[in-house]
Amino acid sequence: MALDTGATYTMIPWEIAGALGYEPEKAKERVDMVTASGVERAPLVTLKSLSLGGEEAEKVQAPVHDLPPRSYLDGLLGLSFLRHFRINLELIPYS
Repeated sequence: MALDTGATYTMIPWEIAGALGYEPEKAKERVDMVTASGVERAPLVTLKSLSLGGEEAEKVQAPVHDLPPRSYLDGLLGLSFLRHFRINLELIPYS
């Protein structure tokens, strides 16, 4: 997943949503998402929990949408998850 501090939501692909037992096609709520190809509507699911680096957030809202195959990403880690934490980024020179 890519860290996207400009994304309102954490986004997961259809395949992962299904593997986790969610049925996005039955979601009552949908959200508009601005993509490179325009505005698309995506079903919104609420993940029971999401953990990263030993930290966990509960009830994380996530639209279900596939990114282009060439993005090589399985989703976006957006503010619906990040808002649960105070995050500090440390810049370390790459060598």
